[in-house]
Amino acid sequence: MRVYLRADEIDFSPAELPGRQPTKRILMCTPDYFDVTEAINEFMYERKGDEVVLHKVDKARAVAQWNALRELYWSLGYDVQLISGPYGLEDAVFAANQSFPFLNPETQEREVIMSEMRKPKRKKEVAYFEAWYRNEGYKIHHLKDCCFEAQGDALWFPGKNLIISGYGSTEYHRTDLEALRQVATITKIPVVGIHLTHKDFYHLNTTLCMVSADTCLVYPEGVGEEGMKILRRFFKNVVEVPREEAYAPHFACNAFSPDGRVVLIQYSCRRAIAALESLGYIVLRVDASEFIKSGGSVFCMKMMVY
Repeated sequence: MRVYLRADEIDFSPAELPGRQPTKRILMCTPDYFDVTEAINEFMYERKGDEVVLHKVDKARAVAQWNALRELYWSLGYDVQLISGPYGLEDAVFAANQSFPFLNPETQEREVIMSEMRKPKRKKEVAYFEAWYRNEGYKIHHLKDCCFEAQGDALWFPGKNLIISGYGSTEYHRTDLEALRQVATITKIPVVGIHLTHKDFYHLNTTLCMVSADTCLVYPEGVGEEGMKILRRFFKNVVEVPREEAYAPHFACNAFSPDGRVVLIQYSCRRAIAALESLGYIVLRVDASEFIKSGGSVFCMKMMVY
């Protein structure tokens, strides 16, 4: 299956592609040991004069925020599956990163690609998620000789068997171009690559939220000129998020829509919220401020599974 890297290479429209089966199951990892102890992205610290200081997490508040998000999914009718946060793995709560589940387009069987994490501190998380998928009966795949951080970068185009994935440098970004080629081969689903060049936006999901087949939120500097050409080719409404709301403590582009109608987003993203509501979306304001201190928000804290 082909990987497309430029807008002028794309020879299809999403409407022409097979639909992707919706699911009402969500996988989350409890925040038992969530903390910020080492800066592995630009959002995990603040500068005070010449000094760099890690954000301090209010752990009780983080647990309350996570519980509120889980209960919101329950209220929306989703079956929330849980993995217990492993001891010493503070970032495991970001359940979008360790696995990429999909339905085989030919057999409709459940399969999953496990991540190959870039940062040493996160590598051990993957085994806990792999155990969950094995218990569920998924077919397991592993990539070779590359890094891949699942839905940190590999995002589903809403409702379609189409993957839009970020890739970039080994220094600042988490997914390699080679991973996109292997993902396309394993899934038999086309992949459109967006080359990430901004050092602060280490995952595609920090700078792009695909809300529905019509609408996306994007911080243009995060996806670059070619990325914007690709998005304008696919979406009728390309909502450009200002720098202020793209960065912490707002993180607007890490919003999430489970169904293309309802959007969960950090409550402080006023301009992004106004734009979404003007387009007719139902916006649910949440508080993920403790998790934003680690470089993740609503999108990062879940995985839709089958």
